[in-house]
Amino acid sequence: MSAAAAGRKKLLTLGEVASRAGVSMATALRYKKLYQDRISSEGTGRRQRYPVAAVREFKALKSERSTKRRGKKKAATKAAGTQAKAAAGGPSLLTLSSISQQTKISYPTLQRYVRLFGDRIPHEGEGRKRRYHPDSVAVFRELRAESKPGRKPKAAPAAKSPARKKRKARAAKAQPAAPKLLTLTAVGKQTGISGPTLQRYLKLYGDRIPHEGEGRKRRYHPEAVAVFNEIRSQSRRGRKPKAKVAKVTKAPVRRKRKAKAAKVRRQPAAAAAGSVEARLAALEAQVGLVLQKLDQPITITLNR
Repeated sequence: MSAAAAGRKKLLTLGEVASRAGVSMATALRYKKLYQDRISSEGTGRRQRYPVAAVREFKALKSERSTKRRGKKKAATKAAGTQAKAAAGGPSLLTLSSISQQTKISYPTLQRYVRLFGDRIPHEGEGRKRRYHPDSVAVFRELRAESKPGRKPKAAPAAKSPARKKRKARAAKAQPAAPKLLTLTAVGKQTGISGPTLQRYLKLYGDRIPHEGEGRKRRYHPEAVAVFNEIRSQSRRGRKPKAKVAKVTKAPVRRKRKAKAAKVRRQPAAAAAGSVEARLAALEAQVGLVLQKLDQPITITLNR
């Protein structure tokens, strides 16, 4: 078997191809993803293998990429040199912020001028890269002079003529003054009736009380004070009195027992404790008190 046939049969992994081609594994993966149709391989996924000829293909891709990068660098260098020459020979362009500092015009006002009078303002570029020529400073100042700065003043009220004032005063005198309406709190202060009682009167006698409006906006005529006082005089004030308990005449026996018990209580404590008679008297007094409580009548009151 010849060496060419053996080389065709020998397959390499992607890592081996990357090491032979002199590129990193990440670069080899990127080449595989971008130039799959230009790289010869067998199998798919993890079992994908590459012939020895694929090493030359990866080297060719590497040289193409490096050539493109060198071309981009030359183009960027050339463009930078052109801009530097233009900056050295021509006037420097201004941003809108620098124009605001020079003209003392606020940034939002300058943006409004650009939006309304963009054709009059010399500039280059669009969007965020837009820059303005130094001549645009004079244009912005001219636009500021043409427009009135600040908000529009309010219209001054027309002066009233003396004749109009006189007519108004006569009309006010001719019209009778409307009676001042009262709140329920004011009515309570004048009548001395509590708020809950006034509300109860409204609920029961609302058709007799002169008022205007409904709900929280309800107000009462001055005549309503007299109506509330009249309703108060017709109703009974205060709570209903409790039923009187009939007094029971005390029996003479109870009086004697009570007097005897009081006499025993007045005796000195030391003498009562030192003698048997005092102890007996104290016991008798206690028994008398118990009998006195038993003799008291029981009163039962029924409220219908």
